[in-house]
Amino acid sequence: MTLRFKPEKLVHALTFFSSAGISDLTKLKAAKLLYFADKEHLLRYGRPILGDVYFCLPYGPVPSVALNEMGDAIDKTEVEDPDRSLFHQYLEVKKGFWAPYHVFRAKQQYDPDVFSESELEVLSYVTDKYGNFTARQLVDLTHKEPTWTIPDQARSPEGREHIPYELFFVGAPGTAQQMLELFRAEWKERANWTLFSIRRRANRL
Repeated sequence: MTLRFKPEKLVHALTFFSSAGISDLTKLKAAKLLYFADKEHLLRYGRPILGDVYFCLPYGPVPSVALNEMGDAIDKTEVEDPDRSLFHQYLEVKKGFWAPYHVFRAKQQYDPDVFSESELEVLSYVTDKYGNFTARQLVDLTHKEPTWTIPDQARSPEGREHIPYELFFVGAPGTAQQMLELFRAEWKERANWTLFSIRRRANRL
């Protein structure tokens, strides 16, 4: 199952984390926090926040598009794009003289209208639960997650393996399993609607 990635939610989620006082918000730590936010919202409400594509990598499960977007925001480029412009409207990328990594810092408040009430609830939960962890500690935590341990068995030493969203529910309590069925039902409905739309357009040609 794949969903549509929402770059504005990435930018405002990072702004949310920074505004909440997470000062050491490196790319790796941000990726781990986003993973836990997506997982928590998926288990509680049957859908992730970002709609990203996840892969199993040496440092744990990562949201791949978000990781690329954060990398682009850090690296200088000759060509400006809308996502990068949005990034730098809300966030600055800083690296101290002795600091090994860049960190993201909020330039202004996040826009709460970008998120649903449940998404804001989960972002606050993740900030409180994981915000004081280091990137290394978060990596160690995700190395215990079935979303990493299961696909890692098939991963080559420096390669990657796709993580289907169903793996997020492995080992989750019964209430979360109900959300899995909701997630599957919604995806099936979307797929059927997409197929209907394609056929309808084809019949008009």
